[in-house]
Amino acid sequence: MASLAAALQRVALEDEGKLVQINGKEESTVPGAADGVRETDREGTQSIVIQKTRPPFRFFDLPSEIRERIYSVVLFTPRRSRALRSHGNVGASSKNSPLAPASHRVALFLASRRIHDEATYLFYSTQTFRLFPIQDYSRLPTIRALSPLYRPCIHTVELILGSSWTAPPRSWTVNKSLGLQHMKYVRTLKVFIQCDPSHPVFEGFRVSKGFYTDFAGELVRKILLNLPSLVQVEFDGFPSVQRNGPLMHRLISEAKTAGKKILWGPERGWTDFNEEEHTSTLTASAATEKPHNQLQNGSTLYQLRGIV
Repeated sequence: MASLAAALQRVALEDEGKLVQINGKEESTVPGAADGVRETDREGTQSIVIQKTRPPFRFFDLPSEIRERIYSVVLFTPRRSRALRSHGNVGASSKNSPLAPASHRVALFLASRRIHDEATYLFYSTQTFRLFPIQDYSRLPTIRALSPLYRPCIHTVELILGSSWTAPPRSWTVNKSLGLQHMKYVRTLKVFIQCDPSHPVFEGFRVSKGFYTDFAGELVRKILLNLPSLVQVEFDGFPSVQRNGPLMHRLISEAKTAGKKILWGPERGWTDFNEEEHTSTLTASAATEKPHNQLQNGSTLYQLRGIV
């Protein structure tokens, strides 16, 4: 009884919880003591600190904008300060944000079902995915390689034309396996042209003058037909590509026939008011005005002679 009374006298209350000291006992009958931390002093007296447990952090109570910012940091923060370009070097898809290590992205996607849905939508909606592959060592999968679960999240797709202009790959076909009919949130199709084989410089190397132009035009027509919610088509290309060339003329004609809005990409610097067309218009107008000026000069000279 004396030892029990002495133990009760040594009970002290602290701000973070209750401190209970028990002499010679392994277990305590104090409620919640199993969650505490046992400590032993020099005299062999065992003490149990019962700490208040903090409630868990409710991540989904944060606004959606802050959650998306956190997802973006996890998904698009590379391990190196100067990340290696893994998206290729051609077209708008090569300018996608650098990716975080795959282990970080997978860990985020597997955290919970709701985090998976929100993070995957952010990831796939902010990237530009290619419809067909080209040989520029891009690690980002093409549309056909993606799971059908993630294709509806995509907002922007890209078609790169000009490679393999003598023999286009057989896989460059629009069919059900490509999954365009399920991509209901795609609003923008970006078309990047590496070269125009109908240019005279390709004479003697191409199959025929209109071979690749017909192939590319038919391919774009089928793509526009199968994307259910497409709004606009953005054209861009390398400096050697002429806007008034046969290939560009065919592609623009297909976009206008499908009723899509036409935009111009930053690489080539095209605008609605084409400089090439402006130059040809000025040349034609100058040629038209020259006889008129000559006629006016001649009549003026005739009048002067009459006066003299």
